[in-house]
Amino acid sequence: MSYRFDDRNDLPRSHYCLILHINIISAPMLRCLWRLTLIKTVSFIVGAIVFLLVLSCTIWVLTTPPLPKDVQKKLNLSLEKPLPELISGQSGYVRSGSLKIWYQLKSPEGIPVRGTVLLINGMGSSSLYWPSEVYEPLLAAGYQVLLTDHRGCGASSWVTNWTKETAYDLSDMMRDNLAVMDSLGINQVHVMGASMGGMIAQEMALQYPHRLKSLTSIMSSGFLEDPELPQGKTFRYNMLRLFLRYGLSGSDEGMAKLMVSTYHSLQGQGGFDVEHIAHTTLYELRHRQGFDHNLPVQQFTAISLSGSRLERLEGLEVPTMVIHGDRDPLLNIAQAKKYAARIPGAKTLWVEGMGHAMAPVYVKEWMEHEVQFLEANN
Repeated sequence: MSYRFDDRNDLPRSHYCLILHINIISAPMLRCLWRLTLIKTVSFIVGAIVFLLVLSCTIWVLTTPPLPKDVQKKLNLSLEKPLPELISGQSGYVRSGSLKIWYQLKSPEGIPVRGTVLLINGMGSSSLYWPSEVYEPLLAAGYQVLLTDHRGCGASSWVTNWTKETAYDLSDMMRDNLAVMDSLGINQVHVMGASMGGMIAQEMALQYPHRLKSLTSIMSSGFLEDPELPQGKTFRYNMLRLFLRYGLSGSDEGMAKLMVSTYHSLQGQGGFDVEHIAHTTLYELRHRQGFDHNLPVQQFTAISLSGSRLERLEGLEVPTMVIHGDRDPLLNIAQAKKYAARIPGAKTLWVEGMGHAMAPVYVKEWMEHEVQFLEANN
């Protein structure tokens, strides 16, 4: 490129050189300024989006519907009362691989022991959450009651080295219960499992049928991720909302509100024992290890890794009873009807109005049937 200077122009030659020099330098400067302006604009837009998302999430969490006044009143009274002792009978630890599994063995008083009932609880719940409406009728009928805490829960060892590559499944959790039985010299049991505990109980019945006298699967599933059945995703979003509202505070009261709010969402039409849930939560926080917030991911992964039991249940030979409520917001009753139909000779009890919680009014109803079922298979 060539430049020609016209001597007839009024500007001196040096001014033309200066203008040319400025033009040559200003081009990259303009490009740099344009890039800076673009970066600032994009940063502003991203920041605005993040701000709106945080604001929306905050509003979503803070507008969580409050507990009904009667439930809140019962919760407040429970928080003020001294905590009862929740552990009775024989208790201790058993090794299962590298983990310590806590157990509690309750025995009937004044009458001979007629057998053992193993209670396996659901996701995120220690054995202390089992209500007395379940185990007291069993004790009165002459059965000793064995309760265990899942790995990562209650007083059992937490799984601190968990990764997706080293994740455990329902069979591993089932073997934790077998380790306790072996340690106590218990050869056979009647197994009652609730929710995830029902899935673990199913695995025990399928893999070790000779160790079971009967199986009772309560508000559970044969394949949680069945694409043909309702999945309860709305309920899971609500649980996330409750956790963000109450669980992040780290306070005893916050955790009690979280658990009470969770059971309130699960209850169906029959209510639930607010005092029992609040006291058990506070007992876990003050006298045991508290709650591992990594546990839900670990247990959901265990369920997912275990897959479907539907085909295997078709060959199940253990006497089985399936109990489920028609108002279950977490596991639709269609789950129970599907897997119960696969089990040869399975007895079913569909409880009108029951949700996914141990509401005393419903527990008393189906425990009468449960004791009769145990008698028939003892």
